[in-house]
Amino acid sequence: MTSDDVHPAATGVGIHVQHISRELAKRGHRVSILTTRRAGEPEQETWEGVRLYRLFTLKVYGFYQALPSSATVRRILAEERPDLLHHHYCGVLMERACAVAEALGLPQISTYHFSADVLTQPLPMRPFRGVIRKQIVDYNNRFDLVIVPSKNLASRIARDGVRTPVRYITNPVVFGDPGDIVPAVRERGFTVLYAGRLGPEKNLPYLLEAFRGMLRAVPDAVLWLAGQGPMQEALQRQCEKLRIAVRVKMLGFLDHPTLARYYAACDAFVLPSLIETQGMVAMEAMWFGKPVVVTDQIVSAAEIVEHGISGYIVDPSSAEDLTARLTTLATDPALRDRMGGVGRQRAQAYRPESVADALEEVYRDVLAGCTRGT
Repeated sequence: MTSDDVHPAATGVGIHVQHISRELAKRGHRVSILTTRRAGEPEQETWEGVRLYRLFTLKVYGFYQALPSSATVRRILAEERPDLLHHHYCGVLMERACAVAEALGLPQISTYHFSADVLTQPLPMRPFRGVIRKQIVDYNNRFDLVIVPSKNLASRIARDGVRTPVRYITNPVVFGDPGDIVPAVRERGFTVLYAGRLGPEKNLPYLLEAFRGMLRAVPDAVLWLAGQGPMQEALQRQCEKLRIAVRVKMLGFLDHPTLARYYAACDAFVLPSLIETQGMVAMEAMWFGKPVVVTDQIVSAAEIVEHGISGYIVDPSSAEDLTARLTTLATDPALRDRMGGVGRQRAQAYRPESVADALEEVYRDVLAGCTRGT
């Protein structure tokens, strides 16, 4: 596999790659990952039965990007002699590995985690959005098969020009029994959680505006923001301006076990994103039996949330819409329990064992030359 983020994971993609690689290694497959190298990390290590090759890396706009030479990639692939290559990030690492794999005649697949809109969020990158969108399409058309975590996304990338066969496989969610998790310490008021990058694509000013509106009806409510990113200082200033700073808690980056405690402790989860392929954090909140609110701009919104049944799908242009939904949840504990129970049942489909089963089938089909999309 190639992935600029694996261990320690700083993104949802990194967590995804951790889960699937570990599960495949448990099943006896030989899994190696070409990834980034940060200060103090060895060039090679074995983690959970998975071989990690850490490559020359630079940090660009807050993200680590591996910048290996083609000769380095060729040496590693010659040493590993893989049956196929599975890409998870669109970047220099994928570009170099793709060219080497083509020269070696290796089958290649990718999982479509990122759109061009996400990759070009930093302002200096936005003029290149069209170029990067075309590059993503061109590379996916060089692969044998593309995996998408959303059925709606499959239709969207086909409209963008991806002609490669596409398979749908959900992201995995890996947590133990929620009953075994010790919840984080919390105040008594209704508690809303967001977890993810503090970036512009996550639409967090909208969440803060809606939360302020809810405080008029539920003055003891609390909003937890878990994560870090370029908008942290701007969000803190907005909290001061809206006079809600005392009710908003910036939690910073939380590792997986710690984040589980906050999922267990919150009353509802909100993912206000404008751009998202599937929204793993929303799925994780469902695993903990929490009602989930997402925006209709998330391509997989209706696949994750049954509106009015397991949560709500809201209009990201209307803070009042989100305010109303949060106020309803805050004032109706029975509704929260009912919605959370439905979400918990739906989350059973996200077990890593099921995802690994689907991946094994994809790998077998690609190696057999059967890449018909589904």
